Amino acid sequence: MLRDGHYKYIHYVGHEPELYDLNSDPGEMTNLAADPEYLEVLKKFETRLREILDPEAINDLALADQAALIERHGGVEKILERGGLYGTPAPSVPSTRVAAKVS
Repeated sequence: MLRDGHYKYIHYVGHEPELYDLNSDPGEMTNLAADPEYLEVLKKFETRLREILDPEAINDLALADQAALIERHGGVEKILERGGLYGTPAPSVPSTRVAAKVS
């Protein structure tokens, strides 16, 4: 998610983005991303996001971390037998290491 002034941009790998004008829509009820009037705003956010990081690479890292967590706990069936995992475990990789990979 990026914010610049009154615009808020949310990027999802493999899904359509979201764009909100927080001045006129503070509840984020109207996604402006598909509105041709906001195409340039959307492009600027996409460009800025990719200057900061590679969203596909970060998504791949997150999915790999999730798969490793599931494996450490014996697989999906074992986790479900125990009633699931509760809470968010502390990350095993410091965020500075992730940032270094995408820079």
